[in-house]
Amino acid sequence: MEKKWYYAILIIFTTCGFSFSSWISRTPELRDALHATTGTMGIILLGLSMGSILGLVLANFFVRARGGRFAIMTSAFFMFSGFITLSIGALMAGQIVVFAALFIFGMGAGMCNVAMNLEGTEIEYRIQKTIMPVLHAAFSIGTLVGAGIGALFIKLGISVSWHLTIMACLLFMILMTSTRFVPAGIGKDSVADKNVSAEERALDRRLWLNKRTVALALMALCLAFVEGSANDWIPLAMVDGYNVSHSFSTIIYGVFLTGMISGRLVSGRLIDTYGRVLLLRIAVALAAVGLLLVILKISIVLCVIAIFLWGLGASLGFPMTISAAGDESQFAVRRVSLVTLAGYSASLAGPPLLGFLANHFGLLNAFIFVLIAICVAGLFTSNVAKIK
Repeated sequence: MEKKWYYAILIIFTTCGFSFSSWISRTPELRDALHATTGTMGIILLGLSMGSILGLVLANFFVRARGGRFAIMTSAFFMFSGFITLSIGALMAGQIVVFAALFIFGMGAGMCNVAMNLEGTEIEYRIQKTIMPVLHAAFSIGTLVGAGIGALFIKLGISVSWHLTIMACLLFMILMTSTRFVPAGIGKDSVADKNVSAEERALDRRLWLNKRTVALALMALCLAFVEGSANDWIPLAMVDGYNVSHSFSTIIYGVFLTGMISGRLVSGRLIDTYGRVLLLRIAVALAAVGLLLVILKISIVLCVIAIFLWGLGASLGFPMTISAAGDESQFAVRRVSLVTLAGYSASLAGPPLLGFLANHFGLLNAFIFVLIAICVAGLFTSNVAKIK
């Protein structure tokens, strides 16, 4: 049962990454169709952030009421509806329609992120093996595949609306098919949970929202900021800071993604052998060294190596904090929800903040704040130790 369940969640992670990059690959054409300035496009994209954060919050209620499988199925409807509305918005050149579409899609994506991470931690708990880094690697691979297909569709001259409509149908079909192999009711409150007294609820709050959970949320916030900043700003930092071409900056960003995927694919067995704390400390150190070398701007060759180290180091932080949040199955829903909310909020809100700092200090110098975030996360690495 766990094997089919694991493969289903692996496919769901991949599909979510695939869907996200599918529409991202068409944003330049979408901007032109909407006759939007860069500033206006930023406001339109805010709909995605707002919807995602609402979805992250609502996921906790959906999961506790009906279970993770129900939350994923519900999220599939939201993401499908968002894509179809986005397709219509591209045809109509309607900025408000596109804003609403991104809000709906973001709500579904946020809800699915919490539910699929919860399912992943529950599988880990049952089989006693580390799988979260592999699941997040699947998301990254899906992102690369989606971007590649987007580039192919552009090359073939397929319109934005047709592209999004095809992706909407494919996304919905894959998610609804995959959930057939996900057990119903994972994370759902039992009758006993609903009938507990006020005193027992107060004790429950003290147990789930403890210092360790807060520390994990803080680490997720810092490390997701490190990952999100790289995803949004590496190409521009290479062009502005190292004077490379646009095409070469994209290749360098690919080096970062390669580091991320490599770290996530190979780390599971190492974590089971040597423990989370040691591996996370090594990862934090690699990310810090890599980012420092990028900031110092010694040479482009060293920079490319440093970018790989940055990706390798950043690969483990977020999935490992989620694994740690799911250690105790009875508190997993709320802890995973909190850690996921902190992480995804940072990945959505952090990069725009970095852009604001870059306007004042320059982009490479603004990366110093990302380095500080890595160091702060490093102070709390002992909290990912597995609870026996």
